[in-house]
Amino acid sequence: MSISKIVSAADAVSVIHDGDVVASSGWGGHGVAEAVLAAIEQRYIEHNSPTGLTLVWAGGQGDGADRGLNHLGHQGLLRRTIGGHYGLVPKIARL
Repeated sequence: MSISKIVSAADAVSVIHDGDVVASSGWGGHGVAEAVLAAIEQRYIEHNSPTGLTLVWAGGQGDGADRGLNHLGHQGLLRRTIGGHYGLVPKIARL
């Protein structure tokens, strides 16, 4: 019997701990793990965890408003960002 390697977004983000480094890929709305980013946001809103993450990305992953990395634009969720383009992620740029 094989074990499925496919998990829900909520299960995937459950292994992220306070202070971890998280990397994301994509550009604009293309190739962005939207469900995973939304699940991180939901977990933070509901459980105040994870906190103090370092976020690494190269391209602007968002829509300039609410999607993409903008899900992570909450005070306390991120400690540090290492990003290549902040124009599409104003919620992070404001932190």
